Amino acid sequence: MESDMVWDRFLPSDYSDMVSRSLTHLNFSSKKQLFQYLCNPLLIDGGKLSFNLKKSSGKKSYLLSARALSITWSNDPIYWCWVNLTESRFSEVAVLRTTNWLEIEGKIKTGMLSSNTKYGAYLVIKIRHNAYGLDSEKAELLVQVGDGQAWTGSAYLYGDNPDRKNVEHLRSSSRLIEVDDDDDDEEQILRERDDGWMEIELGEFFNGELGDVDQDVKMSFKEVKSYHLKGGLIVEGIEVRPKH
Repeated sequence: MESDMVWDRFLPSDYSDMVSRSLTHLNFSSKKQLFQYLCNPLLIDGGKLSFNLKKSSGKKSYLLSARALSITWSNDPIYWCWVNLTESRFSEVAVLRTTNWLEIEGKIKTGMLSSNTKYGAYLVIKIRHNAYGLDSEKAELLVQVGDGQAWTGSAYLYGDNPDRKNVEHLRSSSRLIEVDDDDDDEEQILRERDDGWMEIELGEFFNGELGDVDQDVKMSFKEVKSYHLKGGLIVEGIEVRPKH
């Protein structure tokens, strides 16, 4: 069935708002065609956000660009620089030159997301071959909804090492604050993405009914304890997407 009435069920209620915020003009003759467009990354809000729908469910995903994040000292060229990479969907990514204070934070409103959906937040990065200091101390991970539901964790982010055969590893321990009986450490892998980047899961949360209070979801990655110099990290952004 190809009628607009059928395909309208797969589109979010605010799809017209997404279309109006798009950097590019979308030409579509049916709701089915629009749905297919929105299943691919669409740059919105002046190119600082990327939006798309999950094809199997119509659930919303966002990738917040590095420019949409709060990165400590990112406007000081001594510590960070902003460059264009052809493999990024955004016009700029942040490249860490050197710092002893690595702190990256992003926020998104629960009202922007699909209701009754479990989400994961992921830091999307690359690591240069000459990276250093990224394994000096565990980084602290946090995802928190308003003043309530929170997921915390920690991770070692390893730089380039030929002994690892170009596979970056992440040792992490994580727990949901509200759960007391699951403190087991996990061994994880810094995963490769289909788009050629890599990602670290910062945490997860459940987004309830859209009628609830619109809250901030705070997502952060920071290593501020060791005071070791670190460099060679490339940050594309933080992705918030539905989990299976």
